[in-house]
Amino acid sequence: MDEDVRRVLKTACMDINTTNKFKNYSYGMKKRIGLAMALLGNPGILILDEPFYGLDMVEKHLMREVITDIAKTMKCTVIITTNILDELENIATRYGILRNGKMIYELSSKQFDDICPVYVSLKAANMNYASMLTRSKYKSVMEKDGYLRVYDSDVKPEVVAKFLYEKNVMVNDLFSSKISLEEFYNKISGEET
Repeated sequence: MDEDVRRVLKTACMDINTTNKFKNYSYGMKKRIGLAMALLGNPGILILDEPFYGLDMVEKHLMREVITDIAKTMKCTVIITTNILDELENIATRYGILRNGKMIYELSSKQFDDICPVYVSLKAANMNYASMLTRSKYKSVMEKDGYLRVYDSDVKPEVVAKFLYEKNVMVNDLFSSKISLEEFYNKISGEET
């Protein structure tokens, strides 16, 4: 077996000593074989279209590791087009948002982290009263998916819970989260629901 072929199969986490035929591999393994083929010749830029589509959780994790390894060890720029945006949050260093084939927004992963706020989500026994109270204390409160979201800077779940507890509001569910890439995309592209 050619040394270049061995190298790219190893990079794609494929068994280089197998005698299996392509048709006998799983869908995820076939995707990685395709990725290995694209790496022949040491490309400076690798464009992957929907590399996570149709993969199970184990294969998605492996694909993320392979793509990250390619970018680091091969000094290759990897461009990914995908509708599975949560996978990008784990590996991307830059984002470009397209609408109707045109770039409408571009930012680094650090810029994304800086501009997408952490928020507190809560459910309370009396949501109407909880909503009224949180809106009176915090500047940015909205309701989404049956939860109240408090977006004020540096807001902490324990502070919100204490505030509501002191007002006799029973909080049933409380956690902090960050705006996802998908939510950011929907907001930027005008598709927010």
